[in-house]
Amino acid sequence: MDERTKAIATIIVTAAVNVANVCGYALDADAWVNVVLSVLSAVSIAYSWWKNQNVTPEAQAAQLFLDQLKTESEVQHED
Repeated sequence: MDERTKAIATIIVTAAVNVANVCGYALDADAWVNVVLSVLSAVSIAYSWWKNQNVTPEAQAAQLFLDQLKTESEVQHED
């Protein structure tokens, strides 16, 4: 997760906690920021993994095709 995302999440959570405090709910901003950043981090990790892995059948077929192209390219360079 980049610093900009962290900063935006922090300001949003801090503002929400301040509004909750004004409404009579005693909340700890630091704890909520940590919770939100942990969730965002987990979502980022899962998305990144999903995006960069061959999970779907289409992605697996594309990877096989790419591997074949690389093998053919290496054979041509050896000649």
